Amino acid sequence: MTATRSDGDWLGVAEKGSAWGIATTIWLATVAGRPAARWLVRGIALWYTLLHPGVRRASRVWWQHARGQPPSLGQIYRHVLRFAQTVLDRCFFLQGKFDLFTIERDGHQHLVDLHESGRGALLLSAHLGSTEAMAAGGYRDKLKIRVVGYFKNAAMINAALGRLDPTSATRVIHIEPGSADSVLAIRDRIEAGELLAVAGDRIGLSDRTVTAEFFGEPARFATGPFLLAAMLKCPVYFVGGLYEEPNKYKLFCEPFAERIELPRKDREAALQRYAAQYAQRLEHYARQAPDNWFNFYDFWSKS
Repeated sequence: MTATRSDGDWLGVAEKGSAWGIATTIWLATVAGRPAARWLVRGIALWYTLLHPGVRRASRVWWQHARGQPPSLGQIYRHVLRFAQTVLDRCFFLQGKFDLFTIERDGHQHLVDLHESGRGALLLSAHLGSTEAMAAGGYRDKLKIRVVGYFKNAAMINAALGRLDPTSATRVIHIEPGSADSVLAIRDRIEAGELLAVAGDRIGLSDRTVTAEFFGEPARFATGPFLLAAMLKCPVYFVGGLYEEPNKYKLFCEPFAERIELPRKDREAALQRYAAQYAQRLEHYARQAPDNWFNFYDFWSKS
């Protein structure tokens, strides 16, 4: 069944924290290095865990689905900490300090082949781990990878990180809900042979949705990425990067569809199939690293 997402989604969750706190963390990371900054984010993660009941509640719902049992407070803390650690690591990726990390790549040749052929593609990602790790080794620039999304909900973090690398804004395409200009900009990038990463696990304002089974329970997924891919007539790949302590990122890339086909007479069923396929692959990787799931709201909410 197709539905319109209500106001009670992730877009209504205000960005927590302060410009001062974010700036302090980035300053420490730049001046003192990753080990010292990692101690600071431990304290920040503890603060979020103890003082934000909404974060605890969302993490508890997630672990209940992922592991089938309620998590301990320590498990919730580690979940929040993983998010804080991956945000911190973005500082170092933006500064080109790739030697701090161990990077494993599975399926990377797909992206290389696309680049060498001059073809553009849509890279379906999720808020699982870190897609920023795809920059490691300078591959983001070499392969012309840009991130597409709605970024106003994390304006403070993105602004602070942008000061580390002023050119980072050119690698991001901000989209406004219902904007035709955004769609045209995306089409131009694809035709220029660029690779555009778009997350498929969050629902924006006025997005249409379909329901697919995710960890044994129906969840809603936006149809936007599939409609966009169908319009662009380009290949689609499923990508991501799972974080492992203390400094490893396991990147993956696998074919999703050579073309997204949405026949007029079977449009709804086709969207349902693509959403189910996406949910199945997302669940596959989320099971490998459940503490890398960074959607801190009730993903299965029917409101």
